[in-house]
Amino acid sequence: MKVAAFSRALNVHSTKGFSLIELVISIVVLGIALGALSSNLFITVGRSSDPLLQTKATQLAQSYIDEILSMRYQENSPQGGGSVGTCVNAGSETGESSRNLYDDVDDYDGLSEEADFLDTTTTSNYSGYIVSIEVLCVGATNVAADNSKLIAVTITLPTNQNLVFSVIRADL
Repeated sequence: MKVAAFSRALNVHSTKGFSLIELVISIVVLGIALGALSSNLFITVGRSSDPLLQTKATQLAQSYIDEILSMRYQENSPQGGGSVGTCVNAGSETGESSRNLYDDVDDYDGLSEEADFLDTTTTSNYSGYIVSIEVLCVGATNVAADNSKLIAVTITLPTNQNLVFSVIRADL
């Protein structure tokens, strides 16, 4: 009678645990699930700075566009404004070798530089940003025109992503 009770007790205890195979399968399944989850997490964390970089690029582009739009339409434009009749994209004139000497919109054509402020005494927090500017004589429908200029400011982020900002300056 004692042997039968002992064997019943063994049967009860052996059905309550995990076998080694079940434990190994559980560990493998859990490892695969955690691996997939963590790889998605690392991708997300790696891209989390993109909105900050794009916001800084937008502010930088706006700064350059404001600077360009504050200039005369072209070299022969009257000081207070007024139509000159024909769009000319001559680039910077002789002696205008830096941004602080530019006085009209087409001087900026072909400019490519690391982002910086005109006031060089101010420390720039845009290291790694590259600014490229192109000025074209075009109309509102993006065809050649005599009365407006397309200003395209391309900002290259430190991650080598290019963002293009465009504005049209009319000869008024």
